[in-house]
Amino acid sequence: MKILYFGPIAEKGKPAIGGYEAANRKNIDELRRQGIEVVEFRNPTINRKWGALGKLAYFKLFLYPFALIKYCGKKDVILHITPLYRALAWPSVFTLWVAKILGIKRILDLRGGSFTHYYTVKGTAYKWMLKKMLNFATVVTVEGRRYIREIKDIIGYNGKMIYFPNLEECSNLVYKHREQEKYNLFYFGRITQNKGLDIIIDLINRLDDRFHLYLAGGIAADFDENEIRENPKITYLGILTRDEIKEQMPKMHFFIFPTRHIGEGQSNSLIEAMSEGLIPVVADQGFSAEVVADCGIVLPQNSDAEEYKKAVMSIAEKDLREQGEKCIKHINAHHNLKREIAKLVELYKTII
Repeated sequence: MKILYFGPIAEKGKPAIGGYEAANRKNIDELRRQGIEVVEFRNPTINRKWGALGKLAYFKLFLYPFALIKYCGKKDVILHITPLYRALAWPSVFTLWVAKILGIKRILDLRGGSFTHYYTVKGTAYKWMLKKMLNFATVVTVEGRRYIREIKDIIGYNGKMIYFPNLEECSNLVYKHREQEKYNLFYFGRITQNKGLDIIIDLINRLDDRFHLYLAGGIAADFDENEIRENPKITYLGILTRDEIKEQMPKMHFFIFPTRHIGEGQSNSLIEAMSEGLIPVVADQGFSAEVVADCGIVLPQNSDAEEYKKAVMSIAEKDLREQGEKCIKHINAHHNLKREIAKLVELYKTII
């Protein structure tokens, strides 16, 4: 069996740019550990120094499907594609169409939380394109269970849809002791306003000196990095690899995630943090509530820093070990990389 894996994929051993890349990297590596041959078709890396012109690199996505010709009619080959949305959805549709013409089976893996949003707000041509994307697939997998209902009710698609969550390596999960006299808040990911960094900074300024904030990730152009570099209650750790982030986790108590990002799905960072025993305090955006369940606090989308402060303080008054261990058990039960990839392999086998 050979899987042709298309989408944003982090280069092995290098920091991922966003959750899409990180999730696909983990999935591909586990597929290979389980004996599946995977051919990677990574989305082009754009040169941000060129501004909008750098995005011209994405035109390569229209050329990638021609690499499928050599697999024409082969029964043991499956296309697995994780599309981006807005303008970048068009080359994904083209890729699915080419694969269908060539007789290659197709998994459309919908990541993020904005698929039905864009269907609702975009025009007629875009709606037509998203319907084609669904109809060209052999099977559709979705990151959030809510998508199954929405795609049926809003788009009218009644094909096969299967829940396939974001995942984490769970083989050696154990709660690591933290001191409970000082409390460390953590956020890692893109440091940008739509992830709620303004609320996070306001929060740490409202908390007393027992609390300290650690940030890791690339700083976006919409964020003034002086807000973190000049604040004694904040430590910026830079852009870290996955292994480097894991080294930091045992020092941390809380994962703060007041995201307002329209494309939020099952956050990769949120799942990783919970798997290491960090207690989440998050906004009810995308599929975050589905990930957290009863293992932390989910606040309404319009909550301010004072409400986040109350949530953090309420958790700090309780046994952090008990709460952290509950997070680990939840991720092991519902986002287990080895177990869920084994299910994905079985799905591949059913459609060959």
